Amino acid sequence: MENLTSRVLEYQRSRSGLEGLVAEIAPRVLRYPRRRFGWDEDACSEFYLYFHPRLLRVLGRFRDQGKPFETYLASVLQWQAISFARRRSRDEQAWAMGARLAPESAPEPDEAPDLERFPARSSSPKRAPVPRFGESDRRSLLFLVLKCCRRLDPADLAAASEATGVGPERLAGLFEQLRAGMELVERRLAALRERRNRAFSEARLLETQLAGHPQPAAAELLRQRLDAANRRMHAAVARMARVRRDPTNREIARALGIPKGTVDCGLFWLKRRLAGGYDPDRERSA
Repeated sequence: MENLTSRVLEYQRSRSGLEGLVAEIAPRVLRYPRRRFGWDEDACSEFYLYFHPRLLRVLGRFRDQGKPFETYLASVLQWQAISFARRRSRDEQAWAMGARLAPESAPEPDEAPDLERFPARSSSPKRAPVPRFGESDRRSLLFLVLKCCRRLDPADLAAASEATGVGPERLAGLFEQLRAGMELVERRLAALRERRNRAFSEARLLETQLAGHPQPAAAELLRQRLDAANRRMHAAVARMARVRRDPTNREIARALGIPKGTVDCGLFWLKRRLAGGYDPDRERSA
């Protein structure tokens, strides 16, 4: 079979075979963040959507200098993944703000729903335009609401139903379905919290004993036990941080009976729009 490097060079000459190249490269792009950085499935899907528009540019810029195309692709993916991670971290605050959006009042049937403005100081002279969401965006809003189902209170159900156009009973049923699917995750978090709390209590007790123990030999033994308790506590906290707190895009797609890619794309573009309507740097400088 013709190798990937020669196929890329042939594409540059003839501009043919693009579909086959994309079909072969796409799985590598999707798997790269998980293999290189240990990202979860949703983050890998989001990175692929971020990278896909740049794929044609990567194919066009490759030059045969003795190294295969795979090496060039890996270096580009590493750079783009780092850039994407920085941007994703910067947009996390805006993403969290989007979870608390709700309409101020019910929109007219022929009027696009105008979501509540992001909180901002009234003394700020400049404010970014607030994104307006039409009927075509209601499905993406539904994905966002379901993504945050663990963090939404029952009192938020009416506002979420109004924003997404899904009835309260149907939305409550989806919430219950997704939360039931995360029962194992909840038990895992509870076990890790208990482990963390036990290690913390033991460490504080050992610190108290160490403070009033004058004998060097006994004090050294207490220090070793204290170090071990602190290591257990930090290990439990680190493992808790790796446990997912929200349903995955695949679980949302399964609950709604739609393809996972639809959820990936809807959340990706909605996240971009919400991030564009709220600037944390402007809020901090106001």
